[in-house]
Amino acid sequence: MQLFARNAPTLFTPERAEKEASRARKMENMYHVGQGKAWDGRTVLQEAMARHPAPEGGERIPKREREALAKVFAMLMWGELAAWRVAAQQADLLEDYEARLAATGQAHDEARHYYVMHDYLMTLGVEVPPLDKHSRTFLNACLSAPLPIQKVVGMQMLVEVIALTIFKMVREMNVDPALTEVLAYFEKDEARHVGFGVQVAPGLVRQLGPIGRARLVAFEARVLLAMLLALKNLEPDLRLVGGDPRLLLEEGARRFGAIVEDYRAEVGQTSMEGQLLTRLFEAVMDGVFPKDLTLSMPARVKAAFSALSRTSSAG
Repeated sequence: MQLFARNAPTLFTPERAEKEASRARKMENMYHVGQGKAWDGRTVLQEAMARHPAPEGGERIPKREREALAKVFAMLMWGELAAWRVAAQQADLLEDYEARLAATGQAHDEARHYYVMHDYLMTLGVEVPPLDKHSRTFLNACLSAPLPIQKVVGMQMLVEVIALTIFKMVREMNVDPALTEVLAYFEKDEARHVGFGVQVAPGLVRQLGPIGRARLVAFEARVLLAMLLALKNLEPDLRLVGGDPRLLLEEGARRFGAIVEDYRAEVGQTSMEGQLLTRLFEAVMDGVFPKDLTLSMPARVKAAFSALSRTSSAG
């Protein structure tokens, strides 16, 4: 990292100094807030299950819905394991003390999310499905990414957003009252993780040259496409438990738009890479999950190219 870069004259101003100090305080505070709000996963899950037992002589969730929910949450469970490892990597790779604190706090959260989700799936009495190839693609991309900014954008600003959206969708459907209680805890943690990404990303982006920016865009496109294909693979199971993939992605796009706004508030503008990413997101969403399911494949392709050519709704 070149702190005193020759071509960065705006770095050394009172205004920039205050912004950097404020951002650092926010990241450090995320660690302390996370410690203060840490919850015992075993206790929360056990108490929720006790408050909402299965009907006497019956099943907590009907068999078909139970198997479908297991497929959806297996992807999320493996995602929590990957997020745990990525956060641990970030705690080592990030240079700033405050960012390392925030990453360390997230690693603790993700470890808890992983074992709680695993233990919940065990209570359903179903076999945990293996990870599909598309999910393996985007999770392995985040784990093996060489640049810290790739890990931050891939995990905190893409994977976490979709996970947070699925948690909210399942909680609102109230598939299982015990699960609904537990997911409220997950959502609070995940929202903090997304906020960490917004705070740490600007400084990392400023360190990139043209080649680094091109690598970031290529990485983002690979992760985003694999994520959407993974959701397409899960579409029958999502619909079986009452979810709508299109509505889920629209909510995800809204959340990503809020991230773009937060980023703009931090640095005063959005990046070309962010605009390209949001256009790509909307293009693939219109092509793979069209609003009109009766559209022919040529019509879906046309809708996707139309999304690529227009200004993104996320700015």
